[in-house]
This record gives sequence, C-alpha cells and structure tokens, in this order.
Amino acid sequence: MLSHKLTAKSSAQTTSIQEHKFKKASMITALVIGSPLLTSQAHAVGLQLMPGSSNFGTAGAGHAAEGNGAGSTWANPASMTLVEGNQIGFGVIAAETDLEFSPEDSTLDGGGDAGSSIYIPSFAYVHSISDDFKLGFSVVVPFGNEIDYGSSWAGSNAVTSASMETIQAQPTFAYRVNDNLSLGGGININYTRTQQELSPSFVVDMPRPIPDLEADANLALDADGIEYGWTAGALWEFNPQHRVGIVYRSKIESDLKGDADVAADLGGTPVMDDSVTARLNWENPGSVVISGYHEVTNKVAILWDLGRTFYSDFETTNINAELAGGLDIPIERNWQDANRYAIGAHYKLSQKLVLQAGFAYDESPVETADRTADLPLDDIKRYTVGAMYQATDDIGLALGLEYADLGNAKVLDHTSGDPLGDALASPAGDYDNSAIAGSFSVNYKF
Repeated sequence: MLSHKLTAKSSAQTTSIQEHKFKKASMITALVIGSPLLTSQAHAVGLQLMPGSSNFGTAGAGHAAEGNGAGSTWANPASMTLVEGNQIGFGVIAAETDLEFSPEDSTLDGGGDAGSSIYIPSFAYVHSISDDFKLGFSVVVPFGNEIDYGSSWAGSNAVTSASMETIQAQPTFAYRVNDNLSLGGGININYTRTQQELSPSFVVDMPRPIPDLEADANLALDADGIEYGWTAGALWEFNPQHRVGIVYRSKIESDLKGDADVAADLGGTPVMDDSVTARLNWENPGSVVISGYHEVTNKVAILWDLGRTFYSDFETTNINAELAGGLDIPIERNWQDANRYAIGAHYKLSQKLVLQAGFAYDESPVETADRTADLPLDDIKRYTVGAMYQATDDIGLALGLEYADLGNAKVLDHTSGDPLGDALASPAGDYDNSAIAGSFSVNYKF
C-alpha cells in the first residue's frame, strides 16, 4: 500500500511538472509570437521608396506636382492630366543597406553588417480617354527591406532575421475641371508579407523542489494579407511654369495571417515542436504630401515637398495565436506622426538632357526610449543626384542615385527583471546606419 501511495505521489508530481512545463512552453510561445518585430513598420530601417518615378534624382521632391510620365498615376493621380497620349513606364530600384550595431557591452557580438541588397521593379500606365480625362494603373513597392543579424549576435533573442514588403496595385483616374484645377483618385490594393526568425533563451522558475531550468525557443514566422484603401489628389496650375499638387493616401488596416513554427525545450527536454496559426492586425499609416514645381528660368526648376505620415495610428497591435483555448496579445505602441521635407532642382543642360539634385529630411517615428533592435529607426537625411534623358520623341530615360544617412539610432536597456519579458528585450547599444540606392526608369509614349 505504501509503495502504491509513493508511486501515485510520484506519478502526480511528474504530471504536475509536465503540466508546468507545458504551461511555461505556452508562455514562451506567446511571448515569441508577440515579439516586438511583428509590430515593426515595413521600412524597417527607414528605406521608403519612390517607385517608378523620374524624380528619384530630386529625393522625391515635387512628385505630387511634376506630372512627368506614366509614374504620375502613382505619385498623384490628378497630375495625369499633364501626361500626353498613352504612356507606359517601367522602373527598378537597387539598394544596399548598411546596419552596424555596437553593443554597450563590448564583449558582446554586434552581429556585423545586418543590412541587405534590395531589388524592386515597378510598372505604370496612363491611358488618355481625352485631353481632360485619364485612366491609370500602377504596381509598385512603396516600402520594403530586410535585416539579417545572424544567429550568434547578442540580440538573437529579439531578432535574427526579418523581412517585410508591401506590394501595391492602384487603378486611378484624373479629370481636368478647368484650366487650373485637376482632380484624381484611385483604389489601393495592398499585399503585405512579413517573415521573421528569433531565438530567445532564458531561465524559467520551476516549482520547488525542482531546480530552475534553462529555456530555449526558436521561431520562424511567415504571415501575409491583402487589404484595400484609397488615394485622392488635386493639382492646381497657376500657369504652365508653376503648379502645386496634393495627394492623400488612406491608412489601410490589414489582417495578416500565417504560420509560426515554434520549437521550445526546458532543461534540454523538448516540450513543443509545432506550427501555430497566428494572426495580427496591421495598419499601414495614412499620409499627406503637398508638392510644388516652379520653373524659375528657362533652364532651372525648383521642386519641393512637405509631407506627414500618421504613424500615431499605431495605438495597439493585437496578435492572436491558436494555442489551447486561444491567445490574444495586445502590444502597445509609442509611435508618433512624422514629417518629411524635401527640396530639389532641375537644370536643363540641353533640349534632351536635364540634370537633377535633391535633399530630403525624414523625421523618425520612434523616440529613443521606445526604439528596439528590430526597428532601429532614426532621423534620415537623403542626398540625391540624377538625370532625365529624352532619347527619342517617344522614349524617355531617367537615372537617379541616392545616399541615405539613416542616423545613429540608440537602443536603451529595456530589461525589467522579468525573466520571460526580458527574454525578448533588445540589447543596449548604438547603430550606425546608411543606405545607397540607384533607380533606373524608362517611359514610352504611344
């Protein structure tokens, strides 16, 4: 009888330990799925792109007012009224990012260069129903980037690699109301995809007399979704040499769904190796841009932009994981609206060749206190040069080069003493980030 009682007690204790391990594994899974990376913005190191546009060489300045070529359908639908006939455009952006992290603790591995190479194509088409009524269509990637720190760096618990991109298809229209005013609009169809990997490792408290155990987890997530928004624009022409454009893009609330492959062990004993369905709400923020184009002489034109992106829409991101009983994880954000300022110039070297230069300043949407390793954003300064060449009456070419100083983002120590919460905390340190990008586009009139 005593032997039976001891056996029963031992069995109950083993069951209790196993249940405790499973609960801890579920907590690990919840924290891993709810990691900060899932709430990062698509331009994870601030690389916002100006797709399919001949004004890449002016740092994007004037893009809502220039009205040059098929790319106008995306830049500002209303500016399509400046496009003659039917035109089609193709473009590609090639970018190289450089992300160097220096941990406060010099004994830790900073991960080397976490940047990547990016190649992004674009397409645009404008069809003239009449001189006053235009239809357009574009496929672009307005945001996109990738980071890869490797598995041995100090912040592998927060992120080892990640990528996100938004592909946007946009049918549009434009109508000239009178000699001065044109209006336009369109529907935005966004496909957003995010991928990430991270490997948290930490100590888990076990019930006495069981000693504490080392917990290790690995996550590979792939989630995507398709959602819709809208764009509205207007163009005011004071005269053929001076015009101002405005374009507003609505925020787009996305529901991303995918699979999270989770493997976790406690004290070297596997407790979970499964694929968990995860969903998260995602908000691509709304934005507004006012642009100007001014020909000050026969050879020189000045272009400018004033823009604001409403990142404060990111109040909370809710993540749902299909664990036992379901799991909802609300993640609070502390993002703020950010402004963009840009100035550029055209110099007509000849009837066929126009030289370009520009500068843009983008404010960071995240303060130092809230910055993490998966989102090392800071203020951005862009320096660009470019050229537009009219090869024939029907074929126009554009080339742009950009150097972007992505700032010296500082990440603070976010540990709080909670072992599970601290498992996902980014390491403290400083970033030195930059990017080099080139753009080539061709526009054909027919």
